[in-house]
Amino acid sequence: MELDWAILDWAILDWAIIAVVGVVAGTLNTLVGGGTLLVLPLLVSLGIDPLVANGTNRICVAFQALVAGWTMNRGLQRSRGSKPQESPTIGWRPLMLVGGAAILGALAAVEIEHLDKSMFRQVMGGLLLVAVGAFLLPRPDPPLTDSPIATPGIKFYIGCLICGFYGGFIGAGVGALIVLLLTTSMRLSVIEAVRWKVWWVVAMSVASGLLYLSHGKFELAVAIVLIPSYGLGAYLGGKFALKGGERLLRPIVAILSALLALTFILQGNPVD
Repeated sequence: MELDWAILDWAILDWAIIAVVGVVAGTLNTLVGGGTLLVLPLLVSLGIDPLVANGTNRICVAFQALVAGWTMNRGLQRSRGSKPQESPTIGWRPLMLVGGAAILGALAAVEIEHLDKSMFRQVMGGLLLVAVGAFLLPRPDPPLTDSPIATPGIKFYIGCLICGFYGGFIGAGVGALIVLLLTTSMRLSVIEAVRWKVWWVVAMSVASGLLYLSHGKFELAVAIVLIPSYGLGAYLGGKFALKGGERLLRPIVAILSALLALTFILQGNPVD
């Protein structure tokens, strides 16, 4: 693993922007999802190869999701006090499915990029715009607290594969898709869906991140800045996950992401 010395010549402002956006993205990924919609276009606009940006982000997101899961689990345990309530469980099979599908998604991204860098940029930019649209879709109302968890069916497992593949390919907005799947197919409450979502993200990000790493699609210098920024954002997002603010954050993130994705698509030649 080698440092890109050209990247180290960036101005202090560039590194500061990455750090600040990393904190914001980590918070958003935990609270409402969509942090990758900000990070990927930013890294590419700074001159990083799109696939390298994607691979680096996948590994950093795995750390962010671990911090978010730890923070939320501790918060739920404290809120339940001396009489802990049993949380619904959906088992280990979905984690295996999303992890395996994420590897396939990462392989697809690597192969497309090898065939045509320009096409990969167009595909990634288009997916970012689609993710923005999905990000803006209204979420379902939380189920009643006494509503029993549903039994997983074939549609649920197909949804797991779709989420995993997309999470490995690019991952932007995948958290919102997972929450939607868990609240509709499994009838989990939103808070329980978010709690499970972060562990799904860990599984798919570790699996796809290792594949990107094995292909050299990783930038250590950027990860050194992004990982602690993501971690801080995840901690803040976990703390405030139950305090609202989604209605204000969602349109702001969507507008910024759409503008960045459009500039991403309309850029001329691919980054060498």
